[in-house]
Amino acid sequence: MKEVIRVLHVVGGMVQGGTENFLMNIYRNIDRTKVQFDFLVNREGVFDEEIKALGGKIYYISALQKVGQRKYVNNLDEFFKEHKEYKIIHSHINQVSGLILERAKKAKIPIRIAHSHNNKYGKNCFVNIYKMFLGTKLEKNANYKFACSKEAGRFLFGKKADFKVINNAIDSSKFEFNAKTREKVRKQFGINKNTFVIGNVGRLCFQKNPIFLIKIFNEFVKINKDSKLLMIGKGNLKNKVLRYISKYNIENKVIILEDRKDVNELMQAMDFFVLPSHFEGLGIVLIEAQASGLRCITSKGVVAEEAKITDLLEFYPLNKTPKDWAKEVYKNKNYKRMDIIDKIKQKKYDVKEIAKDMENMYMNF
Repeated sequence: MKEVIRVLHVVGGMVQGGTENFLMNIYRNIDRTKVQFDFLVNREGVFDEEIKALGGKIYYISALQKVGQRKYVNNLDEFFKEHKEYKIIHSHINQVSGLILERAKKAKIPIRIAHSHNNKYGKNCFVNIYKMFLGTKLEKNANYKFACSKEAGRFLFGKKADFKVINNAIDSSKFEFNAKTREKVRKQFGINKNTFVIGNVGRLCFQKNPIFLIKIFNEFVKINKDSKLLMIGKGNLKNKVLRYISKYNIENKVIILEDRKDVNELMQAMDFFVLPSHFEGLGIVLIEAQASGLRCITSKGVVAEEAKITDLLEFYPLNKTPKDWAKEVYKNKNYKRMDIIDKIKQKKYDVKEIAKDMENMYMNF
């Protein structure tokens, strides 16, 4: 019997996020008698127990920003010394992948993959300069380069770099619109049948721009009183988000849920999906929202054009006011929700096909 290929994925933590959901979608659908996923992370995550149940291993290492580069490098070197079984390492931490794959190369791991999931830097210029430095290590140390979109690939690897785009696949069958599920979820959260629900899935952090979302919703309530905002995610801006909700006196209209495994069902309860991100590699939640038949609005010139796989998605400028965004949502709120799963499959975003491609790729390595 042929030995199972074990692929080591390096991620911050297997929490609820676009990259992590993409990995889990692939992991659930590959042939695990041929390819197994293991994970090197720096924190516990919502998917840890499922990973173990599927046969994967999880290793924990302190985060670079917590221990500094010297200690982080020593920890990586020690890990690779103890785990010589890995022949494939697949790193998803953008510029930091340069440092990770440098140590993997030193440990003589032959297949070293860097995978880009973002298209812009954050707002801390000192951190960005350090990340740029780490990114310079990718050219020498990554012998395979992947990205979730063309823009994300150019951002991390350079405009002239050779990289492969791998669509952020979803299990489209889970997101197919279901009226009974919609009714069940709304009842669970006390949402009336005619209440208009604006939805968002994303970490409460700078990248996802949650304060701007609260401002949009505050303006929307003024023109459509019977409305609620359903936010799914957690992050370092949660307290600030709560302060703005209190400031606008809309506490009874906003529902905030943290890490959830039933995002596909929660999307059924929504009527419109709003994602005003500062930057996105692709925005896998936009693919999921479209698969659910939701009208979506997201940041123009920020989110990758590849995210528009149906006419349900609109790009809108971030320099417009919250009131403008609210009016745009209101203008487009009356639409017929339909089953568009066939379109998702035609655009090559269904997980079964992508999982098979990745399985074959790992085996060919």
